[in-house]
Amino acid sequence: MYQFYTVEIKKNSAGEFEHDMNWFWDENEMKAQLKGEAKFHEILSRAATSTYAEHAAILFSSRGNRIMDKCYYHTAEVMDNA
Repeated sequence: MYQFYTVEIKKNSAGEFEHDMNWFWDENEMKAQLKGEAKFHEILSRAATSTYAEHAAILFSSRGNRIMDKCYYHTAEVMDNA
């Protein structure tokens, strides 16, 4: 059994944080990782245009190895022109 985790991290304009964790598993390591990658990209598709000041995603293994990470930074000025 293999397991991978995604964490979604959001920071609002007041500086408050929230996070959400998901986990994905499979008997096949590559299938487990691909399930995690699908969720990682789903998070980023929302993060790219979100109204949060910062909106990030991390994918890592059950061994704690980081696979992917990305953070979008949004200022009020950028979001007003979107």
